[in-house]
Amino acid sequence: MNIRDLFGKKGILNDFEIIEMTEVYRINEDGTKISTIGFFKKKEIAEAFAQSQIDANYHKTDSAIVLTNGIVAYLVDAKGPLKIFNDEEEELELRKKIIAKLSPQERKIMGIE
Repeated sequence: MNIRDLFGKKGILNDFEIIEMTEVYRINEDGTKISTIGFFKKKEIAEAFAQSQIDANYHKTDSAIVLTNGIVAYLVDAKGPLKIFNDEEEELELRKKIIAKLSPQERKIMGIE
């Protein structure tokens, strides 16, 4: 199931819940996360899995908040709410900024002034 399959469907999330899981991921030589291996319900299992890998030094674990139905999970950023812009207000502000960059002659040609 793809997250896009849920777009616009009402009641589809009845089987889903938000829970904390443990992510196992790979890091590079600098310690930067490069890819996610998977998620585990039990932290102890995730840590044991990471430590059992041949290149265990390049595997780490961290807690993650996910939306899941037990079969598929989608990562939810728990760092706080997202800022949602008002499209119409931002469009007006962008238009003002664009017009402000035009010379008086260009504005006249465009029929703005």
